[in-house]
Amino acid sequence: MLWAMESLERSVYATVAYYSALRWPLSLAEVTERLIPPLRFDGGAMAPLMGEVASVLDGLLASGILVTADGLLWTPGFPSNPVRMRVARHAACAQAWPQMLRSAWWFQMVPYVRMLAASGSLALGNTGPQSDWDMFVIAQAGRLYTARACLLLSAALLGRLRTKRHRVAPGKFCFNHYITTGGLSIRHRSIFVAHALAWLVPVYDPEGYTPRLWQANQWTGDFVAHSGGSLFERRSVRRSRMLGAVRRLVELALSTIVGDALEYVLRRWQQGRIRRDPATRAAGGRVVADDRELEFHPRSFEVTALARYRVALARVGMERYAEHDSGLTRG
Repeated sequence: MLWAMESLERSVYATVAYYSALRWPLSLAEVTERLIPPLRFDGGAMAPLMGEVASVLDGLLASGILVTADGLLWTPGFPSNPVRMRVARHAACAQAWPQMLRSAWWFQMVPYVRMLAASGSLALGNTGPQSDWDMFVIAQAGRLYTARACLLLSAALLGRLRTKRHRVAPGKFCFNHYITTGGLSIRHRSIFVAHALAWLVPVYDPEGYTPRLWQANQWTGDFVAHSGGSLFERRSVRRSRMLGAVRRLVELALSTIVGDALEYVLRRWQQGRIRRDPATRAAGGRVVADDRELEFHPRSFEVTALARYRVALARVGMERYAEHDSGLTRG
């Protein structure tokens, strides 16, 4: 099948296959937005127009390589009814977003948090009834551990913090990735990480760090056509001058030797706990805790997604285009 497909056909098929591996059928607009660039499949660097993508999809559907119903597309062998699943997930997501935004409103008073974005299933729209709320955080350089401690405390006081005791945690925040204003470029790179970044939906960004994040991670353009965030998802908390003033006052009080000492103590304490946790060394994930990044994915879904994607590529003779992971722990 490989040599019968042109680069754009491979690109379109691979995009649908990748999101099918994530158990998420795509619409035509989503295929175009989230397209894995043809350049990755020995094609040109230009991103195709939606009409070109639609024409290619017609051919792939006619050949039976892809399946469609009700405007959604997926690869054969999808384990459930994709349309029914997506409708149910969309309904769950529609309920989760207002709840999350009401709680996240309070985080405007948390010191040193410069940007907060929904990630994972919530950002994609793939939320189930047992899903937590994955969050991506940009913190002030030099105050990463103070920001994390205050953010976790705030979520705990709201009764919205996921902890290790929770096997499932619907309606709770999971702050699983932090970077700093001095380290916006993501170091661990793969197709999985690139598309996860492209899903991000900033909900709080008072200082405009979102465009700086995209600028620092232009490498994602190697893996996704529109690497500057979703074209369709724009949601944010209602701004509060009062909470913003509280945050600035706390930061002013901590912009002293007292704040430096607090950051030192919190860094030593948190890094020690993370280092002693067996999950830090578990295979099939990644845990990072240094001065520019905190990442908590001890059992990363990246392993499962890329394995399914490889199978889908092999089904049409595209094994040579299989992707590597972002450098997960091997055990």
